[in-house]
Amino acid sequence: MSLRGVLIDFGYTLAYLDKENIRDYRKELVFILKEYGYTATLDDFVSILDNTYRSISKGEVRDIHGFWKVLLKNLGILDRPTLIQELTDLRKNHMPTRFRLYDNVISILSALKKKYKLALVSNCFIGLSDILESLGLTRFFECIILSYEVGVMKPDRRIYLEALRRLKLEPEESVFVSDAISDLEGAREVGLKTMLICQGERTNQRAKDPNFKPDFQCKHISEIIDYL
Repeated sequence: MSLRGVLIDFGYTLAYLDKENIRDYRKELVFILKEYGYTATLDDFVSILDNTYRSISKGEVRDIHGFWKVLLKNLGILDRPTLIQELTDLRKNHMPTRFRLYDNVISILSALKKKYKLALVSNCFIGLSDILESLGLTRFFECIILSYEVGVMKPDRRIYLEALRRLKLEPEESVFVSDAISDLEGAREVGLKTMLICQGERTNQRAKDPNFKPDFQCKHISEIIDYL
C-alpha cells in the first residue's frame, strides 16, 4: 500500500530548545517569584518546574493559568492573580524564541503537504499550541495531537491511533518520524512505518531496545524527502 500520511514529532525533530532563552526565562521567573517571598535557589526552582511539567503532560491541566496554579502550589507560594499575570506576561515575551526550527523545516513541510496528509504528534508541556502558532507551523498539519490535550503520551498506542483516526488513514498507509527510538517503538506496535532522525539529544532515552532498527533513518530532518 502506498504512503499517504506522515506523522511527525516536534521537539528535536522539527525544532530544538534555545538553551540561552530557557536559562534567561528561568532566571526571570525566579526574580518575579522572589518579589512574592520565594527564597529557594535557581537549581531548586528548575527541579520543581521540570517535575511540574512532567506531572501534568497527560492532560491533568489544560491551560497556562492552571499550570501556574499547580507550579505555585508545588513551590509553596500563594497563587495571587497579579503574580499569575506577571508569569503569563513573561512567558508570552519569551515564547517566540523559546524554540528554534531546524534548517529548511518550513520548505520541507511545504513539500510534504503537497503529497501527504500531515499530523504533528507531541509529548509536550502546557501551551505548546501557542508556540506552534508563533513558529508558523500550524498551517501545515491537518491535525495536531498534543499529549496534554488528549491525555496520553507516546509510546502509548492511543496517541498514534488518534492521529490516524483524524487523518482517516490506516497505519500501513503512514510513517511516523521522530528523533526518539521510544516514539518509534510505539508507532511500530500499531503498524506504522518508522523513520528515525538522528539529530537530537534523546535518541536512546527511554528506548526499550537501543538497537531498534527503523524502516528509514537519516541524520537530519532536511533529508526526509529523500526517503519518502
